[in-house]
Amino acid sequence: MTINTQPPATSTPHTNKAVKVKHKPFLTRSKLNTMLALCAIAISAASFYATYLQAKASQQQVAAANRQLKAETWPWLKMGYSNFDVNEEQQTINMNIQNSGTGPAMIHYIEYEYEGTPHYNILELLNDCCNLNAYQQALADIEHKNTDINYRNAFGWLVSSTTNNVLLADGEIYNVFTMQKTNFNSSLWMQIDNNINKVNAKACYCSVLKECYTVNQTSHIEEVPDCELPDLSTQMSNYGTKKL
Repeated sequence: MTINTQPPATSTPHTNKAVKVKHKPFLTRSKLNTMLALCAIAISAASFYATYLQAKASQQQVAAANRQLKAETWPWLKMGYSNFDVNEEQQTINMNIQNSGTGPAMIHYIEYEYEGTPHYNILELLNDCCNLNAYQQALADIEHKNTDINYRNAFGWLVSSTTNNVLLADGEIYNVFTMQKTNFNSSLWMQIDNNINKVNAKACYCSVLKECYTVNQTSHIEEVPDCELPDLSTQMSNYGTKKL
């Protein structure tokens, strides 16, 4: 006979209680800090971009204002040459320079190159190409012999003007050299008229904004850093308007 020593089985009551699961919060402190940092970066980037656009717009406005100011003060020089005066109906050599721009020009110098030699005075050029001094001396000798007659007026005036540091207003024409043809000076007159196409002329001038340019006899304009006179110009004469 077997004796069962185990305690009798007891039944435990069944319960329907649900097991609670703890969920971690979606916005943790670290995530919130990260999102705030990203928002700050985005706001800073947007602010920087807005500042950039504003600065760019300001630069464009300044550039447009500078372009307008340049257009309103831009001198445009043209060199002119003619051998006939339509108004006077007379053969007259006239060399001039005209400002057709919208602002004044400071002409620092005009360079005349003849057969490789530069000149910075129109009379020096004409003496080199056409022996102008001989004509001047002939007039002086005639006047010395007879002081009662103005032979210069009878035989033809030469009118020349300096072209160094001349202020030329917009719309103004500046006569550099004028010579009427007469029976007495016809040989010299023809010599000048025939040789003028062998001369390469170039004027250097600046605007009121100190922007400098060169223009040649074909009206070709180039912008240059400055109008400093070349070293070869030591021979340049400094006398002003003369009637010879």
